[in-house]
Amino acid sequence: MGDSEGYTLVELLAVIVILGILAGIAVPVYGHLIDGYKEDLCEVNRVEMARVYGDYLDIEQVDHSAAVFVEFANTRIDGEVCPVGGELSFVDGVVECSVHGDEKGGANDGGGVPFL
Repeated sequence: MGDSEGYTLVELLAVIVILGILAGIAVPVYGHLIDGYKEDLCEVNRVEMARVYGDYLDIEQVDHSAAVFVEFANTRIDGEVCPVGGELSFVDGVVECSVHGDEKGGANDGGGVPFL
């Protein structure tokens, strides 16, 4: 019984416990990063959509109305602006999302590129 080439059951259980602890820490952090990414993507898309919509109003020489905005969003925008499917509206020159609102980041938002 002297020169065993394998691992003992205690060693294997210790490794499994450590991996479980690391997974328990990593999964919530990863989920938070994904949520932040979706919110940032929605904000960037809304800013770009507001710019393009303003250009559309100038070029077509039409006044803003809810019907014009809906027609613009349905015919001129490819894909979804909000990755979680929020409804969009145009209020006071800003495109707002029903899910993410129009707030600018959290308390630790430095205004720069988010650190991942």
